[in-house]
Amino acid sequence: MKKSVLIWGFVLTLFFCGLLCGCDHSTTDSPPTTTLPEPPPEKNIIITAVGDIMMHNTQIQAGYQPQLGTYDFSSFFTKVTPFLQTSDFVIGNLETTLGKDPKQYSGYPRFNSPAILAQNLKEAGFDLLTTANNHCLDKGISGLNSTLDCIEAAGLLHVGTARSQEEKETILFTEIQDVKIAFLAYTYGANGLKPPRGQEFAVNFIEEDQIIADLKKARNEGAQLIILCLHFGQEYQEHPDSVQIRLAKTFLHAGADVILGNHPHVLQLTQTYQQEEDKTQFVIYSLGNFISDQKGLARKSSMILNLHFGIDTLTGEPYFKEATSIPIWTRKYKKEGRLTFEVLPLEETLTKIRAAETGDFTLEEIQELEQAWLHISSYMKS
Repeated sequence: MKKSVLIWGFVLTLFFCGLLCGCDHSTTDSPPTTTLPEPPPEKNIIITAVGDIMMHNTQIQAGYQPQLGTYDFSSFFTKVTPFLQTSDFVIGNLETTLGKDPKQYSGYPRFNSPAILAQNLKEAGFDLLTTANNHCLDKGISGLNSTLDCIEAAGLLHVGTARSQEEKETILFTEIQDVKIAFLAYTYGANGLKPPRGQEFAVNFIEEDQIIADLKKARNEGAQLIILCLHFGQEYQEHPDSVQIRLAKTFLHAGADVILGNHPHVLQLTQTYQQEEDKTQFVIYSLGNFISDQKGLARKSSMILNLHFGIDTLTGEPYFKEATSIPIWTRKYKKEGRLTFEVLPLEETLTKIRAAETGDFTLEEIQELEQAWLHISSYMKS
């Protein structure tokens, strides 16, 4: 009996000693530490838009290279090219027809420019040119078709006019960062001109029911983002009229995510709309002129508009984040005895002038640059 008690006492002593010394005599391994995977980096898209690309007679003449007998407008865009090329996608409104016959080249009121302009725009950073505007039929249906041929030859996309019913009915899509984006473009008219009978498909006119149907079609075909370009409003008016506002609200409600306006040749305000709790839509009623030889501060001043979109890391769906802008001004001056044009980034240009890094500007030009900065700033705040 004593022997049994002694044995049990020895066993209990070992047990309590094990507890006191913290020894673990279990044979089960502890569960491994789990490390949560890093969330995928946030993706962003920048879509850039500019206003009317116009080519008056003086601009066509300024692009002529007499020693070669050819045209080149690339110098017009040199100063803003770095800003365009940092974007994922750049849109401009081509407010001229394009061709290859010098006898047909002309400015206002029936525009027709050398085909090389499309190549110059491509090299500057443009991806898409909208062609639905009041000058798309300036050289008739042949000029409209020639314009689309020249744009495609330069490697650019186009939307708003068409060479066939099939082309008209085909929604223009592109993919950026795996986001499927649709582009649509329409104009209020073509200066009283109409396509020939049987070719009514040539121009997308602003017809509400058709645009609503196209918006629905684009969404049904997989568009995650729809950008609608409208050529509308009153020329030289710095505020949108009631028709513009009504149409914008109608098409936003019908499914457009962004509306880019053109035609007034001057800047008009921007607005954001909240149709749903988690969806912000954006409108600019007029982007003004990107380049022209129109006179007056408001017609020479504009902006490069950058639209920033995020992409939801879980759903892959894009969402509007913010709009930023780069103020620009068109300079017309003599260089080595010849007339030339340049689109200038205002902030960079004024900084160089104030730092005495360039003495190339007259006092009158400097004053207008500063006035243009103030003018554009008021729209940036909107």
